[in-house]
Amino acid sequence: MCVMKSATIREVQHNFSKLLQVIGRGEEIHVFRRKIPVARILPFQSHAPVDQPVDWSDLPARLRVLWKDGPPGGTPSHVILDDLRGDR
Repeated sequence: MCVMKSATIREVQHNFSKLLQVIGRGEEIHVFRRKIPVARILPFQSHAPVDQPVDWSDLPARLRVLWKDGPPGGTPSHVILDDLRGDR
């Protein structure tokens, strides 16, 4: 049975571990900002075991369908990240 509770954004920020316990018991939490609902936090309901390995063997074929003319051009993300990080 799913019971609905509510919390403000501040309550979620300051009491997240307690709210996770509530959610773990199957309860749903509605999050409000200035009395306006902005989010729902629900218990996780898995249809497959979490520890089941993911089959990525069809990835190359899926990418060929997605990028018919080859991968998009532009600066590779690792170069952009290196530039943003600077000399850290």
